[in-house]
Amino acid sequence: MTTCRDEALRWVHRYAIGGAAFAALPLPISTSAGLVAIETHMMAMVGEIYGENVGSVVTTAAGGSFAILGQGLKFLATRAVGFVPVIGPAIKMGIAGLTIVAIGRGVVGHFERKYPGKIFEKP
Repeated sequence: MTTCRDEALRWVHRYAIGGAAFAALPLPISTSAGLVAIETHMMAMVGEIYGENVGSVVTTAAGGSFAILGQGLKFLATRAVGFVPVIGPAIKMGIAGLTIVAIGRGVVGHFERKYPGKIFEKP
């Protein structure tokens, strides 16, 4: 039997890998918007795992918060890349992945407080 927590954390790690790969793409535009979309979708997925439909207002509010957080982290990443340009993409990947894991763990923690130890039921 798999708990919702275990299943949700599996998905969080998948999203983190995807976000890190996305951050490594050499795009001429900022990757912040794409990462916000990944984080917002992850939040909705974790909610669905716990059997809760995350509403559009909550998703929009979270997306705005993620965008602000992403801009701050992008600034830090840009500064870090300036100091060590050779490993710059690895730094951006690390920041993106770790940020998604942190947000995901926070969302999972929220649902675990509401539904402690809930068993995951496949749809």
